[in-house]
Amino acid sequence: MSTASPKSTPPPRNPVLVALGIPRLRMPGRNMSIFLGTVLGISGMIYYDRKNRRANRQKWKDRVSYLANETLQPNGMPRKVTVYVAPPPGDHLDVTIAHFTQYVKPVLTAAAIDWELVEAKRQGDIRHQVAEQIRKERRGEGDSRDELMKAVTDGLKYDTEGGVICVGRGAYKEYLHGLNEGWLGPLEMPAPPQFEKRVDEVHGLLESGDDVTQTAVEASKAAEAGVATSQGPDANKSIEGDDSQEKQDKKPAVPKPYISQADYGSAPTPPELARITSFQPIVYIPLPHILGFLNTPIRTYRFFTKRELADRCGRLTASVALSQSRPFIPRIDLAQGMEEENEWPKKWKETALEKGSEWMQDFVVDDRIAERLRVYQLPLIEDEINPTSAAAIEG
Repeated sequence: MSTASPKSTPPPRNPVLVALGIPRLRMPGRNMSIFLGTVLGISGMIYYDRKNRRANRQKWKDRVSYLANETLQPNGMPRKVTVYVAPPPGDHLDVTIAHFTQYVKPVLTAAAIDWELVEAKRQGDIRHQVAEQIRKERRGEGDSRDELMKAVTDGLKYDTEGGVICVGRGAYKEYLHGLNEGWLGPLEMPAPPQFEKRVDEVHGLLESGDDVTQTAVEASKAAEAGVATSQGPDANKSIEGDDSQEKQDKKPAVPKPYISQADYGSAPTPPELARITSFQPIVYIPLPHILGFLNTPIRTYRFFTKRELADRCGRLTASVALSQSRPFIPRIDLAQGMEEENEWPKKWKETALEKGSEWMQDFVVDDRIAERLRVYQLPLIEDEINPTSAAAIEG
C-alpha cells in the first residue's frame, strides 16, 4: 500500500491584497524572461548611446560657444564656411544632409559660424563648380555684383579665413580634383578630339587648292566653333525639335575635366597661382555608410555606437570653428576616408570603373596645390589623452 505525499499548502496571503483584488505575484516564465531581458537590454543600449551622444555633442558645443559671445563690429559679417555634400554610393542625398545636420551643424551654430551648403546631386558637380569658380577668378570675373550691391556690401567687413568642409570621401576627392583642374587647367574647354581631326582635314583640303564646295567651307566654320554640321532633310527637325521631346530632355551632363590627372605635372604654373600663398583650409568629415544584408553585424554595431562618431565629427568641426590647422601632408591626407571607400557597394564600384567614374579614379594632388593647402585638426589636450587623471584631479 503506497502512501501519497501531502501537497504543500501555499503561504497565507495578505488580506489587504486579497481585499483589493490583486492576484498573487509570480515569477515570469522562461520565455517571458528571455523576452523581457532582450527588450530591456536593447533599450538600455539605445538609451546609453543616445545619452553619451548628446554629451559628446554638448562637449564640443561648449568648447566653441565662447566664439558666439565675441563682440561683432556694426559693419562686420560673421565668418562663413562652405560645406560640400554628395550622396553616398547606392543611396540618396538625404543621408548626407541628415549626417551634416546631426553631427556638424550643432557645433557651427554654437560658434555662430555661417555656412553655405553646396549639394551635389551628380558625380562631378562639386569638381566642376570649384574649378569653374577658380577659372572665373583667374579671368577676373569673380565679382558678379551690380552697382547697388557693391555700394551696399563694400562697407562691410568680411572674415577672410573662410574654410571648407567636405562630408564624405566622394565630396573630398571632387573638391581637391576641382582645385587641381581650376588652377592647372586651361581657362577654356579644350576642343574634343573629333572636332580637332575634322578641322585638320578641312584645313588640308583648303590648303591643297582642290575644288572645295560651299559645304566644306561651312563644315570648317562649324568644326572650328565646336558645332557639328547636319545635312539632309532631317536637319531642320533636329534643330527645331519637338515640344514634347523638349519636355522630356534630361539635364545636361556634367562637363568633363579640362585637364587630366596625368597632365598635372606638365601643366605650367599660372601667374595667378604664383601670387597665392595658401588656400582655404579644408577638413574631411567621415560618412560611414555600408549597405548589404551580409554587413548587418557591422551596421548593428555602428547603430549602438553612434556616440563615437558624434565625438569624432564634433572634434573635426570644432577645429574649423577654432581655426586650428596644420600643413597638408599627401601621405596622410590623401588616405583619409579610405575605409569609407572600401565599404562602397561592390557592384557599384564595378559599374563605376566601367563607366570611368570620377570617384574611382586615382586620388592625385599636384605638389604646387598641396604646398598651399592646410587641413583643420585640433590638437589633443591633457584631459583627452588621459581622462582618468583629469577626473582624479577634479575629485
